[in-house]
Amino acid sequence: MKYSSLVDRIKPDDDAEGDPWEVHELASKRAAAGEDIVMLSIGQEADECTPDIIVQTAIASLEQGDHHYTDVKGTPELLESIARYHSTLTGQTATADNCTVYAGAQNALFAAAQVLLETGDEVIVSEPYYTTYAATFTASGAKLVSVPVTKAHNYQLNTDDINAAVTEQTRAIVLNSPNNPMGMCYSAEDFATVVKLCVQKQIWLILDAVYLGIVSVNSSELPYAVDGADDVLITVCSLSKSHRMTGWRIGWAVAPEQVALHMSRLSMCMHYGLPPFIMKAAQAAIDESSATPTLVKETIQRRRQLAKPILQSMQGAKLHDSGQGMFLLIDVSELKISAHQFSMQLLNDYHVAVLPCDGFGPAGSSLVRVGLCVDDEKLKIACNKIVTCIDDFASRL
Repeated sequence: MKYSSLVDRIKPDDDAEGDPWEVHELASKRAAAGEDIVMLSIGQEADECTPDIIVQTAIASLEQGDHHYTDVKGTPELLESIARYHSTLTGQTATADNCTVYAGAQNALFAAAQVLLETGDEVIVSEPYYTTYAATFTASGAKLVSVPVTKAHNYQLNTDDINAAVTEQTRAIVLNSPNNPMGMCYSAEDFATVVKLCVQKQIWLILDAVYLGIVSVNSSELPYAVDGADDVLITVCSLSKSHRMTGWRIGWAVAPEQVALHMSRLSMCMHYGLPPFIMKAAQAAIDESSATPTLVKETIQRRRQLAKPILQSMQGAKLHDSGQGMFLLIDVSELKISAHQFSMQLLNDYHVAVLPCDGFGPAGSSLVRVGLCVDDEKLKIACNKIVTCIDDFASRL
């Protein structure tokens, strides 16, 4: 039987060593079968639950009979809450007309790609990029153009390289700040340069900001105040990280009104509206659980300070820490192995799951992402096992 060309665009990267989620999925199966696996391979706090006020709001909504179709764009009340939250977080004035609700930020990114990109277009991404980006943006038929960050530039965005990558076919630039996996927050100067480039060249700027609520960034350091930003900028965000709602699948896009209109029309075809009780819970998260992002940020920062001294003792591998986000990175290039090889042995021999960054583009081939998302004691045990595993590899050189 024949398949569409889409199946080739959404499959794992042929250049990556194995499926980027192979280690995580194998670890999850072993943990479900009863093995004692420390899961540092995904960005969710394993020992924390969604705040009770959010859960109880969803339960009450179900008990009150909220079981029916909803506005495909999102309930008016939630859209108003998102607009206020976005304005507080970013400094950009937004209204409900700018907002469209989706089943998570991933869904919103896919929708944005579908309404903005098509075959023959090019979309520029900073590399390493989140592992789903390649399929998300090339599913539209567009070509992914990677611009690697480098050690020489302290893993910061190099706007000269971005500018050099722009062609007549460039239709969008995608930035992820704070970045996953690097954790870097791009500077106000770099943001301003990219926005001005997009305005001048009539290029869309898609900002994946799912970690923005749990880092220390002032709105003046963001791109929203730059002249013309309102016309070219689409911001994607969610409650997954900031409000401990990964499994609820609720996110959104904030965009110019015409873009939001096109995205809502796509939503009519894609999901025909989200569950009303989920949207009630999301509204409660934004309006009544505003302290949660600060709590998440403080928890992650405390765990960062627990993990760093242990991992800094590594011999044969280097720790990279931006000081922001939910992850630390280990560069295993000096061990003469790939990130995938290291991660698989760490799982098999030491029962610790991390995420190899092979699937984050070639620049991630020697990088291992370590999540700061388990309780303090498990995190310390896992970090000590990582150091021991690295010693094992180093002893063979």
